[in-house]
Amino acid sequence: MASNKEVDEEQKLARLFSQLQAAGEDGEYEKGLKTVEKILAIVPGDPDALHCKVVCLVQMSELGEALKLIDSLSRKSVAKGSLLFEKAYCLYRLERYEESRKTLEGLPQSEERVRGLSAQIAYRLEEYGAAGSVYSSLVRECSDDYDGERQANYAAAQALSGNENKSFEIDSLREETMEQCFNKACCLLAAGRGEDAEELLEKSEKLCRESLVEEDYTEEEIEAELSVVRVQLACALQMQGKGKEALAAYANVLRQRSGDSPHDIVASNNILVLNKDRDVFDSKKKVKVLANAGTLKKLIRSQKVVILYNRALFALQMNQLEQCRQLVAEMRSVYPASEQTILAEVGLLNRERKIGQAVELLDFHLKGVPTSTPLLWLTLAQLYGSQGNTAMVCLVLDSLPSLSTHPGVVCTLVALYSSLGKTTPAISVLDRAVSFQTQSPTLSQSLLRSLMFYNAQYKLDHNQPQEAATVLEKLRATYPNDLKVQARLIASYSKFDSRRAETASRSIPKFTGAERVDVDALEQMPSFRHSQRQQMKPNTSSNKQSTGGAEGGGKEKDKHRKKKRKSKLPKNFDPEKKSDPERWLPMRERSYYRKGRKRGFAPLRGSQGTSHASASLTAQLDASRPKPTPSDDTTTASPRKKQEVASSPRAKPSQQLAQKKLQQQQQKKKKKKGGKW
Repeated sequence: MASNKEVDEEQKLARLFSQLQAAGEDGEYEKGLKTVEKILAIVPGDPDALHCKVVCLVQMSELGEALKLIDSLSRKSVAKGSLLFEKAYCLYRLERYEESRKTLEGLPQSEERVRGLSAQIAYRLEEYGAAGSVYSSLVRECSDDYDGERQANYAAAQALSGNENKSFEIDSLREETMEQCFNKACCLLAAGRGEDAEELLEKSEKLCRESLVEEDYTEEEIEAELSVVRVQLACALQMQGKGKEALAAYANVLRQRSGDSPHDIVASNNILVLNKDRDVFDSKKKVKVLANAGTLKKLIRSQKVVILYNRALFALQMNQLEQCRQLVAEMRSVYPASEQTILAEVGLLNRERKIGQAVELLDFHLKGVPTSTPLLWLTLAQLYGSQGNTAMVCLVLDSLPSLSTHPGVVCTLVALYSSLGKTTPAISVLDRAVSFQTQSPTLSQSLLRSLMFYNAQYKLDHNQPQEAATVLEKLRATYPNDLKVQARLIASYSKFDSRRAETASRSIPKFTGAERVDVDALEQMPSFRHSQRQQMKPNTSSNKQSTGGAEGGGKEKDKHRKKKRKSKLPKNFDPEKKSDPERWLPMRERSYYRKGRKRGFAPLRGSQGTSHASASLTAQLDASRPKPTPSDDTTTASPRKKQEVASSPRAKPSQQLAQKKLQQQQQKKKKKKGGKW
C-alpha cells in the first residue's frame, strides 16, 4: 500500500496539472510556467512537464531559452525525439530556416503540423510555388479551426508565385475574413485585375475596421492597422492609371508617421515611380527613405531588387552617373542574375553611349534566360533600332514565338519587313499570329477578326489574291453579314476568277431608297474643295435665261461687295468757291510757287550772341592777355593786306564795320603818340 506522503504528492500533482491546463486554456503562460516549475520540483524528469515548459517559453517568445532547454534535454536523452517539432518551430521563429527544414526531416511528413510548418519555411525562403502547392493540399484535405488561416496563407503564396493560369485559381479563394480578402486582392493585382482588386480591398478595409472596433482599439491604432490595406488600394489605383488618386492615397499613408514599416517603404517607392521627372525635390526625399539599410531588411528579395533598380534609374535621370554606377555594382554583387540588374546596367551603358557593350551584355545574358521574359529581348531590339540595324531588329523580334504573336509586335514586324522589301516574312508573321490567336485558350474574337482582315488586305495589296480569298472566306463564314469582308472577297475573286466574283456580288443586298435620290442633283453637286467658291459665283447662264436668276446673282454680289467709305473734306472747305485746278500738282510744279531765300548763320565762336568780329575785337582790347605775335594777329599785317581783307567780297557788313572801327582807333593812338613825342 502507498504511504500517505505518496498519496499527497499524487493529489498535489493532479491539482497542479489541472491548474496548468487551465492556464494554457486561458493563455496565462507566465502562470503556467510557475506551475510547471512546481511540478518539476516534485518530479524533476517528468516529460509532460518539460514539454509544457517548452511550450510556455515559446508562447512567451522566449525562443532562445526554449531552444537551450530542448538541446539540454536531447543531450540528457530526456524526451529525446519528442521535441523535434518544437525545436524546428523555434529555429523558424529565429529566422534560421535551413536548420528548421533539416530538423523537420526527422519527423513524419504526413503530419498536418509538419506540412504546415514546411510550407511556412518555403514561403520565408521565397519558394512560393512549393508553399502554394503544400497549402493547396492542406486546404483540400483538412477542415478545422485553422482552415481560414490556411486559405489566407494559400492566397498569399499564390499572389507571389509565378505560376500560370493564376486567374483560374483566384476565383476559388474565399472572402470571409479580412486576411482572405486582402490576399485574394493581392492575387488579383498580380493577375492585372485592378478593378476587382479595388473592390476586394475596400471590403477588406471595412472588415478590418469592424473587427478592431469590437476589440476596443483606439482610432490611431485603427488607422495604423489600416495603412497596409490603403497602400495596396493605392497600388490598385496606380495599376488602373489613376495616378493622382494613387498619389493622394500614398501621401495619406505617409502622414501617419508609423516609422520605417514595410508599407511606408512601398509607398515611398511607388511615389518615386509616379513622380517620374516631376517634383524632383519630393523624389529626393523618397530616395533618402529608400536608401536606409535598416528598411530593406523588412522586405522580400523581389522588393529589394525593384527599390535598388528605381534608385539607379533616378540617379541616371538626375545625371548622377557615379552614384548610378555604385548602385549597379551593388545590384550586380547581390542579385547578379536579376532582370532589373541587367536592365540597369544596360541603361547606364546606353547613357554613356556605349551601345556596343550594351548589346554584348544583353547577348551574353540572353543565352541563359528563358523565352518567357520578353523585356530583355525588347530592349535588345530597341538598341539595334537606335543603331539603325533594321534587319537585326526583325531577327530579334521574330525569334520568340511568344513575342512575335503579340499584336503590337506583329504590326512592327510587318512594317519593318515591308520597309526592307521582304513580303514573304511579313506574310508568315501574319499567318503565325492568326494561327496562334485561333488556338489560344483566352481567345479574343475582335482581335482575331482584325488580324485576319489585316492579313487578307496585306496579301491582296501584294499580289496574292488567292491566299487573301482563302482568309476572307473563313471570315465570311464567321461574319456573313459583314459588307467589308464581302467587298474584299469580291475584289480578291476579281483578280483571278471573274465568275466567282460575279457570283459573290449577287449576295450583296440591293441598295434601298434609290427612288428618293435625284441623280441630276448629285451630278451637279460641287466638289468639296470648290463648293464654297461655286456658291459665291453667280450662275451667268441662268441670268440670261430668267430674271429670277439675275436677281439672285445681284444679291450674291451685294453680299460680297465692299462698302465704300465717305471721303473726308477739309475743315475750311467752301462749296461755293472754285477749287484750285492745280491742287493735284506738287507745290514746286505749281505756277504760283516762289522759292524762298536762304538764311545762313555765321559760325559762333565765343559766348552766345557774339560774332567773329566782336570776339576778335574783345580779344584785342583785353589788356590781361599777352600780345600776339606778328604771324598770329592781323593788326601787324600790311595796309595792303588789310585793305584786301576789308574789301573781300566774302566779308560780311558787320565784319567790315568792326574792321573800320578798329582802324580808326589805331589811327587815333598814333596821333596821340606823335604829339607827345
